[in-house]
Amino acid sequence: MTEAEIYEFDLNGYIVYRNLIPAADLGQINGILDAKFTADTKDHFGFMEWDPIFLELMAHPRTLRIMRTIIGDWLRLDHAYGIKLEADSVVHDNLHGGLRTDQGEHQYQWAYGKMWNGLIVIMYALEDVNPGDGGFICVPGSHKASLNSYKPPVDSHLVVNPSLKAGDMLIFTEALVHGTRKWTSKQRRRSLLYKYSPGYSTWGPPENLQPLRDLARTDLQRDLLRPPYVGQRSPIIFPEVTQ
Repeated sequence: MTEAEIYEFDLNGYIVYRNLIPAADLGQINGILDAKFTADTKDHFGFMEWDPIFLELMAHPRTLRIMRTIIGDWLRLDHAYGIKLEADSVVHDNLHGGLRTDQGEHQYQWAYGKMWNGLIVIMYALEDVNPGDGGFICVPGSHKASLNSYKPPVDSHLVVNPSLKAGDMLIFTEALVHGTRKWTSKQRRRSLLYKYSPGYSTWGPPENLQPLRDLARTDLQRDLLRPPYVGQRSPIIFPEVTQ
């Protein structure tokens, strides 16, 4: 991350990177989802076992380079799921999360000249999100708020609904107050959420990752799917970033 990007993330608790997924990969991913979705597929769905491209996206070199700044070299995938919404989807407007919620795992602090985070969310937009469409909302700066007993209403001027283009990546800390607003667009919403933790912590049950470890094709993928621990944890060999 550049100094400007670190400043933006520290200021707001989230940051958007444009055009991370190329158009050809977007078409392939959406095609896989089209083939897998049934009438019983819920708005929140698992997808990681559907195709090797999803494990490749978990280990995207540019994403990992950013995550090394946000979490550090001992990062791991905690869990992942997708979100799909249509105009008729039943969504209850909500805000949740915040600093030190969930037993303190949702953390954000500065020490020794760098940021320290708990659970971090990478959200890849597979379709455009235009102004007023709904979907992801958040309260910028709330990851550093001192009054955590209060959350504003979803229609507050403090709440933002970031616009995204298909292929964009939005990163936010779970210490940020965030949530969902009813989807109002006639176009569909599709997002993939990958959630990463420091290597010593976990939010989801670690045993849920074992099936993915069995499917992993590279040492990097297997390393990102390791269970949480500290003692004798070997460093991850990160890929070079060429663009």
